[in-house]
Amino acid sequence: HIGQGRMTLEEIIAKLDSNSAEKDAALLNAKDAFDVLVIGGGPAGGTAAIYAARKGIKTGIVAERFGGQVMDTMDIENFTTIQKTVGPKFAQDMEAHVREYGVDIMNLQRVSKITGADQTANGLVEVELENGAKLESKTIILSTGARWREMNVPGEAEYRTRGVAYCPHCDGPLFKGKRVAVIGGGNSGVEAAIDLAGIVEHVTLVEFDTKLRADQVLQDKLNSLPNTTVITNALSTEVVGDGSQVTALKYKDRAT
Repeated sequence: HIGQGRMTLEEIIAKLDSNSAEKDAALLNAKDAFDVLVIGGGPAGGTAAIYAARKGIKTGIVAERFGGQVMDTMDIENFTTIQKTVGPKFAQDMEAHVREYGVDIMNLQRVSKITGADQTANGLVEVELENGAKLESKTIILSTGARWREMNVPGEAEYRTRGVAYCPHCDGPLFKGKRVAVIGGGNSGVEAAIDLAGIVEHVTLVEFDTKLRADQVLQDKLNSLPNTTVITNALSTEVVGDGSQVTALKYKDRAT
């Protein structure tokens, strides 16, 4: 799925090993109960795990993808004490920091069911994973973050990976020299438009609201670029294609 962005070596190996799910399940089922189990491996989950582990509490993290959406972020310039870094490096440093406190990181694992302590025989919370494994913990912390927002319009699903993408840093080079549209005028959308402007022929940013919602410094940067256009008060209605790839985006002018 393009929206998941770049893959780590760990992810590649897991995909190549057809028996990895069964192997993981056996290892996970053998684990003793945790005092605290964090579900989610983004910055919030990593921080929660560090705080718990520093208290001498047996702590684990279950993450579908350690680092979360940070892995698909190119420039990070708003994290105090770090003037500038990139997403994968940030995630790598975070993982090293978390492991320093002996936190058990169970990566590439997706939770399918949580059973409360009041519903189990031993009074522990039971966390079931998609591979069938079950983990137990006295306490869980939900830190599942967010996912890519979809437009939910005709053509979006049909042309996913064929012109519809959710990670500009991962897929931007595929659109070199082409005209592209970015949906959304928040920080993520404006940052994507700025990054893409250095690769593609022209970027049109389409925003539903009457004005952009991104930080002013980002708006100023976007407006300074010669190959960008901003359309506000516009409702995206359809992704148009020729059967093999995206050719256009339809939108409705909300003002008229």
